Amino acid sequence: MANPRKGPRLYLRRRQGREPTWAILDVKVEIGTGCRECDRAGAEKALAKYLAEKHEAPGALAPGELWVAEVMASYLKEHAVGSPSKEWIGYTAQPILNWWADKTLADVSGKNCRDYVMWRTAQQHRHGKHPKPVSEQTARHELKTLRTAINWYHGEHGPLPSVPKVTLPQKKPQRPDYYLSRKEAAARIRAARSSPRLHHVARLILIGIYTGTRPGAILKLQWLPSATGGWFDLENETLHRRGGEGRQSRKRQPPARIHARLLPHLRRWKRMDMEMGIPHVVHYQGAQVGKLRNSWPTVADLAGSTKRDAPHIVRHTAATWQMQAGTDLFEAAGYLGMSPETLWDVYGHHHPDFQKGAASATNRRAPKVAQGSRKTQ
Repeated sequence: MANPRKGPRLYLRRRQGREPTWAILDVKVEIGTGCRECDRAGAEKALAKYLAEKHEAPGALAPGELWVAEVMASYLKEHAVGSPSKEWIGYTAQPILNWWADKTLADVSGKNCRDYVMWRTAQQHRHGKHPKPVSEQTARHELKTLRTAINWYHGEHGPLPSVPKVTLPQKKPQRPDYYLSRKEAAARIRAARSSPRLHHVARLILIGIYTGTRPGAILKLQWLPSATGGWFDLENETLHRRGGEGRQSRKRQPPARIHARLLPHLRRWKRMDMEMGIPHVVHYQGAQVGKLRNSWPTVADLAGSTKRDAPHIVRHTAATWQMQAGTDLFEAAGYLGMSPETLWDVYGHHHPDFQKGAASATNRRAPKVAQGSRKTQ
């Protein structure tokens, strides 16, 4: 019986008189990574890049003969490259490629999925001032990318004789009352305005709490129609969340009427930005903002907040405030870009009419009937 083939993997190349370096071994082919022994993370990144760029068409193979790396490479090269979520897919695929590189689809089991979660949560995020452990929810998102890639491969290059089941960690329940009160929002806006280096955070908060737009989409907003992001049509008082060439995804991005309290801010910002030739609504000294990894917690600290939240809280805040104001469910859902079912299930308890009928219901006593008026049987 022939020995099973091994997938591309890292090994430490040692040579006499030279410092050990990491290399990629693919069958009998050896590819140097340029990474020294102490740079294991760099070597893993090089392996992930190699696997993503390598595309093989192995044909209709049994799960035990089809490598996870081959499936992921095919998915990244043929599907992800044209997806609106290209960056997110690539980010979640990298650790999958690292851990599953030497495994086949036959190895995709509940135990290995749980082992992957244990391996992943023992690591730390490498960005930000304060590295923090990788959470189970991050590992869950990565395993969802693996599951999507397998299902995509089954449809595009299959059918596979059997599709392995990817076991996910339990989804984290929705945090109750995860939103900013008006006092907290005001404190953060004041804190952001206290320093020119943080003014972009103030803009994001104001746009987020008054439109409910996701932070990623807010950072792409421009003052004029664009193919790459949404824009504000101040003449017609309309927010277009999606760019002209943007593809519709599962995340709803419908146009929305601009809130009356936000409109004066937008007109002032646009006048200032247009004078300096700045196209982006949220910018840092004229340059487009990519992430708020450092500026967001800095503003929270300056505002004296003890909450540990992320920019996405502005969307939760917008939905909560709409419900607290008693806005019609369907109108609020269309304004925020979410389904009425999701809006009511997650935020409905803030609405003044939430279970109003049940809370005011009383038992009525049956009317008394005089004995003489009863009919004899």
